[in-house]
Parts: sequence; structure tokens; C-alpha cells
Amino acid sequence: MSQIHRLLLILAIPCVVAGCNGDRVEELERQVANLESQLENVRSKLSDAESEVDSLRSAIDDLDSAVGEFHYSDWRLVVSNVRSAASDVESAVSNVESSIAEAVSAAQ
Repeated sequence: MSQIHRLLLILAIPCVVAGCNGDRVEELERQVANLESQLENVRSKLSDAESEVDSLRSAIDDLDSAVGEFHYSDWRLVVSNVRSAASDVESAVSNVESSIAEAVSAAQ
């Protein structure tokens, strides 16, 4: 191998290595962008779950209020309110469970 070929080879090696590192850096940057997108999705799902928990708390308060009517109202009039409020709590629990499942799924 001539001196010129050796010199060109010596000069080419850092360029090839730099090119490989550049490709690796670009791949890592794509992976970071993908992970940031996934993290934002998980945050959004957790925010949805928090909102559903607030709705559940409200439904529980409504049920508590309906049950409290037994103290001063005819129980026959109160039962339908309690049933309705209990149904709302059941629905709210289902929504919370669904939101949490979506957040867990997004995190995987």
C-alpha cells in the first residue's frame, strides 16, 4: 500500500466513525422524541383519570346527600333519589377504572 493510500485510509477512518456516531445520535434523538410523546400521552391519560376521580367524589357527595334525606323526608320519596345517586356512583367508579386502565396501557 502506498503512502498516499495509507494517508487517505487514516483520514477516512475518523470520517466513517463520525458518520456512524452521527447516525447513532440521530437514532437516539428519534427515540427520545418518541419517549417524550409517550410520556405526554400518559400524562394526558392520568389527567383524564384525575378528572374522573373528581366526578366520583361528586357522585359520592350526591349519594351522601340523598341518604341524608332519610332524616327529614318520607323514606318512600327518598329511595328513588338514593337509587339514582347509587347508580351515578357505580357509573363514576366504572369511568375511573376505565381511565386508570387507559393510563396503564399508555404507560406500557
